This record gives sequence, structure tokens and C-alpha cells, in this order.
Amino acid sequence: MCSSLTFFVCSLVGIINLSCGSLLLIDRYNPCRAYGNASVYDITNLAKTWPILLNGTGIDGREYTYWWSCTGQTGQCQDPNVAVCQQRIDEPIIQFNAGNLSPQLWFGQFNGAMSQVNLTWNIVYPNVQSNPSLIDGSGIRVTTVYFIVDSSIEKPQLTMNGENKFTEYSITVRGKCIGQPAYNHTSFIQGFCDPQTGQILPSFQF
Repeated sequence: MCSSLTFFVCSLVGIINLSCGSLLLIDRYNPCRAYGNASVYDITNLAKTWPILLNGTGIDGREYTYWWSCTGQTGQCQDPNVAVCQQRIDEPIIQFNAGNLSPQLWFGQFNGAMSQVNLTWNIVYPNVQSNPSLIDGSGIRVTTVYFIVDSSIEKPQLTMNGENKFTEYSITVRGKCIGQPAYNHTSFIQGFCDPQTGQILPSFQF
């Protein structure tokens, strides 16, 4: 059960179909990293180069291309600071901002994350709010990225889940090493599991 301190967070999470979790603290200099209590989540190296390109189906049944960048540099969409950009495959001229970086929220295990088995966490990229007098589809899009630690998957697997009604998108990341908090019981290194090397890298003070 969620405590009263996390009631608002859990209410928001429930609205967008996430599990109950605490807000994590996003790094002031690296938007691909966030912190819990003595723990760090770091997806900087989830891709060798950002953005990540994915294909998926929209609510209209058409195929779309999606660019996701945890740095907010998709190289697509005219809007600044875009974390996820959507483009119709059959009409490459048409693009949609599917989530901004600046209002991002990270939800996860704040305490004791390194001791959790099959840890999960989420990043929510909502649009920057637009003028409500101009309802044109802008300002209402949101993308959620679900992270699921799965020891049976050697390399990170990314899936574009598509679009829910309406303008709600989701991506799932699965793997044994996807940037989750981790602890090496041999070297006593406490940090995060680096997706590129599979090694536990030390966290740094922020």
C-alpha cells in the first residue's frame, strides 16, 4: 500500500497505468540518470548513440517511426527539447512531438533498489502544456518507457508498444543489465549496471 507521502505520486502513476513507485531525483547535469536513496539509475549507455529508432503502430493502425533520446536530442521534430518524436512512415513530412524531456518524471524503488529481484522502473515524458484554447493534438501527448530487469535476456531489448487512446505511447526495455542500481559483492562496488559492458560501474556523488 502506498504511504500518505507517496499518495499523489501513486495517484498519478495509476492514471497512466504504472505500478506504485516513488519519484526519483533526476541528475542536474545528465538527464539520463536519476537517484534514489544511495542508489543510481543510469541509462546513458543504453544506446551507443542516441536517438534510438523504433517502429510501431499508431491508434489509427498506420505504421510509425519513433525516435527516442534520453538527452532530448532526437534530431527530429521542430520543437526543442524533444525526448520522443513520432513520424508516419508513409508521410515522412508529418511529425509529432510525443514527449518532451524537460518535464520528465522518473518513478522507481527509492529505498533498497539494489536488493530487489526483477526490478522495474519507469520514465514518463509528457508534452510541455500548450494553450488549451487551441486543441490540435499538441501539448497532450505522453510517452512512458518501462524498464524491466530480466536476468534471462543478455542484451537489452527495446520494443515500441504503440499507441493507446489517445496520444499515449509506450516503450519497453528488458534485459539483465539496463542501467539499474547494482552492487558487486566481490569488488564491493556500488553503482549501476552499465548496458554497454555488462559491468557494475560506480556511482558518483551529485
